[in-house]
Amino acid sequence: MIDLHTHSTASDGSLSPVQILELAQKKGVRALALTDHDSIAGIKEIQTAVHSFPLEFITGVEISCDPPPEFKYLGSIHMLGYGFSIYDKNLNQVLNRAVRARDERNPRIIEKLNEIGFQITLAQVEERFGAQQTGRPHIAEFLVEKGYVESFKQAFDLYLGKNKPAYVDKYKVSCEDALRLIMDAGGLPVLAHPGLLEFKEDEGLHVFVDYLAGLGLQGIEVYYTDHDDNLQKALSALAAEKNLLATGGSDFHGSFNKGVELGRGKGELNIGMSVFKALTERLAEMRSCPRLDLLENNLDYRFKDVSFLSNALCHRSFLNENQNSCETDNERLEFLGDAVLGLCVGQMLMEADPSKQEGELSKLRSNLVSEPGLARMARMIDLGRFIKLGKGEFLSGGPDKNSILSDAFEAVVAALYLDAGFDKAQEILQRLFNGPVKQILVSSRTVDYKSCIQEYAQEHYGTTPVYCVENEMGPDHDKTFEISLSLDAVKVCGKGKTKKAAEQDAARNALSILAPDSL
Repeated sequence: MIDLHTHSTASDGSLSPVQILELAQKKGVRALALTDHDSIAGIKEIQTAVHSFPLEFITGVEISCDPPPEFKYLGSIHMLGYGFSIYDKNLNQVLNRAVRARDERNPRIIEKLNEIGFQITLAQVEERFGAQQTGRPHIAEFLVEKGYVESFKQAFDLYLGKNKPAYVDKYKVSCEDALRLIMDAGGLPVLAHPGLLEFKEDEGLHVFVDYLAGLGLQGIEVYYTDHDDNLQKALSALAAEKNLLATGGSDFHGSFNKGVELGRGKGELNIGMSVFKALTERLAEMRSCPRLDLLENNLDYRFKDVSFLSNALCHRSFLNENQNSCETDNERLEFLGDAVLGLCVGQMLMEADPSKQEGELSKLRSNLVSEPGLARMARMIDLGRFIKLGKGEFLSGGPDKNSILSDAFEAVVAALYLDAGFDKAQEILQRLFNGPVKQILVSSRTVDYKSCIQEYAQEHYGTTPVYCVENEMGPDHDKTFEISLSLDAVKVCGKGKTKKAAEQDAARNALSILAPDSL
């Protein structure tokens, strides 16, 4: 059993992404996609944790779309996307706009409800549900709890649904834009729950699917909670006729869609693993012909000899399984790229802060070109999805491993140097590293609160503070640390993206209590 259509608190579901993973494990779901409305925040939240669960996981999203003019009467189209990179810049920009639009939409819905006579505030709804993205389902549930309506369905039927008194239209992109966004991010676009669309003509769905297929549609959601057996057969035949994938899912929202269970829908859904296998096989076909022009866009450089770039992306695990696919793996290029990086980043630091001495500059450069530092740069240009990896390495999360990303980034730097020369490579690196260099120099000039609290502790207590890691949150490449500081009867906590930063924050918090005048 699989489920490729689920929603979490990152959009309009009642369960957190981790809770969905736990429920999927409990129910025996073998493959899962989290497809929050216009958001991939939930995927980012669990991208490391998901590898500890005994199931297959694929990135997903459900994008709200405007239909083309001839199908305007349909109102809203939902486009599912699968297997894309969560670091794609364009996709993130569009989804961020959708989040901002939702933040603007909610107050208008509340205002309309207030005009009807319902005494509720957005702050009350947000406090009650604590969702990452408050939406209509949360407002509907709150109306039920306050006794303004008898049921979740009634809230939509009377007030929140399309053309009802408190309805406010949502942010949408065109179907064409949604298809392009998903494909350019390395994913497969799939038309969600086509059986819910009400066409004016009998052949309307066929014509609409033809139109979308011409723009790149790769599948239709055949197996769905509200699709009966006859409809599933008709949709399956349509998918086969158009050479489209047949996908499926429950559209699980937790308590906001009562009666719909994860994996089972209303009890009759049971989607086989073969559906997931077909989806991943088509993704693999697409990855076998990578769009290197998209990576060139991210670098803002067109290679004269693209073989330099292609070789830079060839990991040894891929070459071992595909002996004739690459001239060599990228390890020699890593060596060269390391040297180019060291020189360029070193010069940037020297020019940015002439007062820094050799020892300080070396420490700062080591931080910037460290494995985590280069992995961050690789994610910034969405490098991971273009790296050619062996099957085992790919399935174990290789495209997002710090070690693989940092090595590939060095190799790409070498490819830039070989193709364009030092001056152009330096220009590109200066653009990429401009922000990180400024940030690390600002950090290096800040007060050393740890030294201050240590001096204070020794002078007043004859001892030193004790630091202890209390918590680690977030994926491996983007952790937040919580560290406590204990000194005599005082215990405070600090947070930071590194343990050192968290210790500094804890030391500052301790000073604010013990010696506020020193700050």
